[in-house]
Amino acid sequence: MLQPRDPHDRLPEPARPDPATSLSALLLALAAVGLLLGGILAVYDWTVPGAEMPLFLGVLSTFGAALAVQVLAATVRHLRPGAR
Repeated sequence: MLQPRDPHDRLPEPARPDPATSLSALLLALAAVGLLLGGILAVYDWTVPGAEMPLFLGVLSTFGAALAVQVLAATVRHLRPGAR
């Protein structure tokens, strides 16, 4: 629906979630699931210790990606002219 031109007659817009925060939350949730799976593998699957290293590297890279998303979002917010 179109908004009227007068600024005092405008309807408030619904709050939209920040995409960087949503993506970081998803990546951190994946890292938490990976850590849980690593704990389960460490306790119950002691015969295959080679499964822990790829899982550890995946969790570490997922956490690093979540951190990189937040750093990039903060950089863009800082460098963008007219930002809040």
